[in-house]
Amino acid sequence: MKRAVIEDWDQFHAFLAAQPLIQWSMEKQHEIAMGLRHDHRKQAGHPPPKNDNADLAAALSSMA
Repeated sequence: MKRAVIEDWDQFHAFLAAQPLIQWSMEKQHEIAMGLRHDHRKQAGHPPPKNDNADLAAALSSMA
C-alpha cells in the first residue's frame, strides 16, 4: 500500500476547509463557542431542539 505525501500543507488545509462536512463541523463548533446552543427544554413554548443528525446526514449526502 502506497503512502500519500502532502507537499503543500496550506493547499491541503484549504482543500479540507472547503469540504461540506468540515464546514458544518466548524459552524457547530462556532455556535457552541458563542453559546448559541443552549437547552431549549428549559424554556416554555419552544419546540424541542433540532436533531443534529439530520444536518450531518445532509452534509454527508452532499459529499457523495
